[in-house]
Amino acid sequence: MRLIHLADLHLGKKVFGYDLMEEQRDALNQVIELAKAHQIDGVMIAGDVFDTPVPPVDAVALLDEFLTRLHHMQIEVMIISGNHDSGGRLDFGSGIFKESGIHIAGTWSGEVEFVDLQKNGEVVRIHLLPFLRPGIVRAALGVSCQNWNQALELALQTVSFAQGATNILMSHQFYAGGQLCESEAANVGTLDQVSTSLLEPFDYCALGHLHNPQAPGRAVNRYPGTLLKFSFSEINAQKSITLLETHPDHSVTIEEVPVIPKREMIHLKGKMADLLDKDYLRQIDREAYVYITLEDSEEIFQAYETLREHYPRILKIEYCNLPKAHAMDDYAREIERMKDPLDIVADFYALQNDKDLSQDMIGQLAGIWEGLHETN
Repeated sequence: MRLIHLADLHLGKKVFGYDLMEEQRDALNQVIELAKAHQIDGVMIAGDVFDTPVPPVDAVALLDEFLTRLHHMQIEVMIISGNHDSGGRLDFGSGIFKESGIHIAGTWSGEVEFVDLQKNGEVVRIHLLPFLRPGIVRAALGVSCQNWNQALELALQTVSFAQGATNILMSHQFYAGGQLCESEAANVGTLDQVSTSLLEPFDYCALGHLHNPQAPGRAVNRYPGTLLKFSFSEINAQKSITLLETHPDHSVTIEEVPVIPKREMIHLKGKMADLLDKDYLRQIDREAYVYITLEDSEEIFQAYETLREHYPRILKIEYCNLPKAHAMDDYAREIERMKDPLDIVADFYALQNDKDLSQDMIGQLAGIWEGLHETN
């Protein structure tokens, strides 16, 4: 059976104020064409369908268009909510949609729903587990649940495995070993990490949440990544669509099919005069989203306005050769941005009291932070 695994569409997303709707529609068109070419049986969308809990109207319309096209191709669709989605809103109409082969698990009520796909005697059971926090599991099961790992362990105990079938889990969580990039929502430390050992009973895990393709723990624990680049850290990344084929022996073959972006994201570096040189400009894709590093040793008056006349989609301009004082300030701010807030509190306490936090105090702070983090 042939399936497409997508995640983190983030429909409606803007990058540095630029609306990506054209790029997102183009990327979804590539998914449709791939589905036609490979006679796909099902499409899995593992969370963060939208970029915000209340998405703009054109983002909802784009999803409607995409699902309608898949339905007309008689392709089953499985969707779970992510941390950016409103599970309740995503669930709207799910009972009716199910009759059309569109299966949505936006909220979790205490059991992991599943969908059985059958073809030529082969059965694939897909388990739909929407994004969970410990508080959701406590409320649904009425049990004590101290952390994210326990929450997922309890939730996965409700899975109904199909004997003699390929069992696939759809899950939108941060599994240990995954690598973050700049465009993911900043979470603190490792509080929300879940052990990949919980995934071992499944033949394939269609994961969502991390924006670059990767496989934490084992090859069949798969984050497909986003279809588009959302941050500077992804400039050199090759975005792709994950295509998989299941086999009667329950093994899974995985293929990455490159996505060709409607507009690329590029990094240009040089002095102002070089970037405005006519011969240089002829070599540059003027439609691309551009991140510019100026090598001039002094700030240039109206640099943005001047450059934008030639590069209409500038994301950011920075300098790399300004006096050291400016560079050190930027470095310090970057370090503070990257540090775990619990470390920042510990550093501040040590600075004020000339001693380190005790283990008991660290434990209390971690508990307070986890409680706050669950509500975000």
